[in-house]
Amino acid sequence: MIYTNGGTAMGKTSNCLKMLQILSSGRVYKGQELADILETNVRNIAEYRTELEMAGYYIEGIPGKYGGYRLITQSVIPTVRLNEAEQRALSSGAEYLKSRNDFPYSSDYEKAMGKVFAAVKHEQPQEISVANRFPLAVDEQELSRRYDTVAQCIAHRKELEMDYLSLSNKVSHRRFDPYKLFMYNNAWFMLGYDKKSYEIRYFKLSRIQSMVVTENRFTVLATYKESDYLDDFGMKKNGEWYEIVMLLHGRYAMLARERIYGRDQTVTPIDEDTTELRCTMQNEENIMCFVMGFGSHCEVVSPQWLKDRVKDEAEKILSQSMR
Repeated sequence: MIYTNGGTAMGKTSNCLKMLQILSSGRVYKGQELADILETNVRNIAEYRTELEMAGYYIEGIPGKYGGYRLITQSVIPTVRLNEAEQRALSSGAEYLKSRNDFPYSSDYEKAMGKVFAAVKHEQPQEISVANRFPLAVDEQELSRRYDTVAQCIAHRKELEMDYLSLSNKVSHRRFDPYKLFMYNNAWFMLGYDKKSYEIRYFKLSRIQSMVVTENRFTVLATYKESDYLDDFGMKKNGEWYEIVMLLHGRYAMLARERIYGRDQTVTPIDEDTTELRCTMQNEENIMCFVMGFGSHCEVVSPQWLKDRVKDEAEKILSQSMR
């Protein structure tokens, strides 16, 4: 019999696959035995083994008179092989999600990651501490139930009937065709067609008081485009956009440089104690909450309506505090 060397790349790949099929029987094969079957030089067997292990198949080399090669698992699907950086990323991600309460499948995710880590050699993950200053009042199981219900409505195109608590603290009964689930500012929302207002609307999962999946099926509106309602900054139809210019003083002069607060943001140091923040932000109420959060460390430059509202709000706070 004439043996070839490694051959072409295609021939090498073919022999690696054939060797995998042979070893899938589960028994031990000597190197020469494999070489004979594959009609190649015995020196190539070690190379094929290396190639297969790089692809995720563990092949045990057994020394001694009755030794040889044996596939550790008989599965035709590669065993998970992760490098150190990948292991660290997965374990750190698992620790991060454990610390939050806005991920609807945290328990199932933790079990799934346990199976992954059981299949690979890995170091004990370093515990990550995440302080969620204002966690959702909805617990994980209830959030998961609401998320799953909406997800099923989206998947099967079924109408959702719900009682919803608005920002004005009033409950309204609505019929809603959900198109998409998304997260905005650490809270889950659904986007779809609201049959009460006859508009595409956003609704927050945590404000749903009760919900029932109806048997009414829906069709997504032909005029609907997701890009008209969502972008990298969240909800595009959530109020007007305004260019905001403000001066931040004290420690906030430095802290303002750490985050992106809006579109087209620029942060310009004025002096050691002052930084100018300029960006485009959405929704008057959200802008007011943002600005007022800086207290006396913030000086609004523009727009004028924002300067006036901040002044009025400050006077109301002072008046109420003096009672």
